[in-house]
Amino acid sequence: MTQSSGPWPPDDVELTLDDASDVDLDAEEIYDRRGNRIDQAYVDAAVEHVQRTVGRPSLGAHGERSPQVTFRLSAEEKAAAKALAEREGKTVSQLAREAFARYIREHTDHAA
Repeated sequence: MTQSSGPWPPDDVELTLDDASDVDLDAEEIYDRRGNRIDQAYVDAAVEHVQRTVGRPSLGAHGERSPQVTFRLSAEEKAAAKALAEREGKTVSQLAREAFARYIREHTDHAA
């Protein structure tokens, strides 16, 4: 399978819904303009990208993009966070938000 080397989705890919034409990705070979074969992995990556960037609701006011905080963890910390999140039925982001909010509340209350 050829993979896109640039950002996902490629700039030349237009995703449209067309119920009139089903495609069997196992039987048909379809390529985007960059020569990447559109297979199930390609489609799955596109769906995940949409869910990750568009499909999540804002944590603030409706229609506003939620601010992001990024930080690094050791591999052990990340594995532990992932395991804990899975046990609790949460995402690592949810777990991190809850922990961060609790930390801020505790330290803000003491400072006031």
